[in-house]
Amino acid sequence: MPEITMPRLSDTMEEGTISRWNKKPGDSVSKGDILGEIETDKATMDLEAYDSGILEKILVQEGETVPIGQAIAIIGSGKGATEGASSASAAASSAAPAQQEAAAPQKQTAPAASSQAAPAPQSAAASSQNGASLKASPLARRIAEEHHVDLSSVHGTGPGGRIVRDDIEDIIEQRENAPATASAPQSQPAQPTQPAQTTPAAAQTTQGGTPPPDAELVKLTRVQTLIARRLTESKQTIPHFYVSSEVDMTDALAMRKTLNASVGEDGVKITVNDMIVKACALALEKFPEVNSSLIGDSFVRYKHINVGVAVDAPTGLVVPVIRDANTKGVRTIARESKALIAKARTNKLAPADFEGGTFSVSNLGMMDASNFIAVINPPQAAILAVAATRRQFVPINDQPVIRDIMTVTLSADHRIISGALVARFLQEVKRLLQNPFDILG
Repeated sequence: MPEITMPRLSDTMEEGTISRWNKKPGDSVSKGDILGEIETDKATMDLEAYDSGILEKILVQEGETVPIGQAIAIIGSGKGATEGASSASAAASSAAPAQQEAAAPQKQTAPAASSQAAPAPQSAAASSQNGASLKASPLARRIAEEHHVDLSSVHGTGPGGRIVRDDIEDIIEQRENAPATASAPQSQPAQPTQPAQTTPAAAQTTQGGTPPPDAELVKLTRVQTLIARRLTESKQTIPHFYVSSEVDMTDALAMRKTLNASVGEDGVKITVNDMIVKACALALEKFPEVNSSLIGDSFVRYKHINVGVAVDAPTGLVVPVIRDANTKGVRTIARESKALIAKARTNKLAPADFEGGTFSVSNLGMMDASNFIAVINPPQAAILAVAATRRQFVPINDQPVIRDIMTVTLSADHRIISGALVARFLQEVKRLLQNPFDILG
């Protein structure tokens, strides 16, 4: 009887969440069918059946999170589902008389039970902690054990009241904020005559993290939670520094217009971002230190130049990768980029689309951003933030001339890259974009 286990769908995935089941117990399954959707740390991906048969049992419900390798469903001949239903019915029938028999002694011993009222809650709590009547995901149990959280005191928000990872992490966060919250009342005398409702909403959210009554609480998706966690880790552990430069894009825009005019309506047209990706890839060839990572006590210099492109997808920010961008033409980069963006916006990216990035580009120019800085995507050493191109007067031969100027800012890891190296890298990117025929070779 084949078990379906939580698959590893990305290089950084440690656990997955069942977003949706497309099949239900009793349904026939053919090899290659899409059984459901799994939300990973990067995107929502399809769960494909590798065996044919009958979906006999779903072990992990929608919304639940389990580690890689744990069984989530069972495919068999269908006999197991019938036997399971029969045994469940028999168990229910036998349980009813037992419950009735147990009820009478409870009534008879009720007066005596009052003298033993104290031990009763302890045994109930122990029963819950041992998992006899408590529903919690394995990951939630592990995190609770590591942080000494009593599961019997946690309110589960998963399906059927199941305790999930987010419930435990909320308890841990509240515990960490508790000292700051508790110290606030000690610093000033209590004012019992002042109603709690008079506390401003801003103060409520600051003191203890309690939102005002009229606020709406929106639960983060798994992808949003992981993005928040990784970016927080990036800012806390990586010493960022930023260098900006202005690039004259007049000639690059003219060349792009000429190239796109020759492809016709059905051809792949080049975007400004495609040209930027190519320019960065060529600059990384010249400055391999930027195409590196710090892992432990060693520098990792990558042999391949794989440029990630930040995409605003429905599930959150994703960064699919264009591999060996330095060896590809701008038109090929445009074709691959267009396909990756389409897959990202329909949640169809595969694990291979994410893995192996060595540098990233984040472009908000199409949204008219005049300037911004980006957060480094670990373990990479740098990310280029691209702002909008604006028409400006610039002095040429002591005369004011209108040119198309674009601001770019490189966020860099100061443990790996020096300020002077970043400046030289940006000079090379600028040179290539201002001499756009150099990126066509």
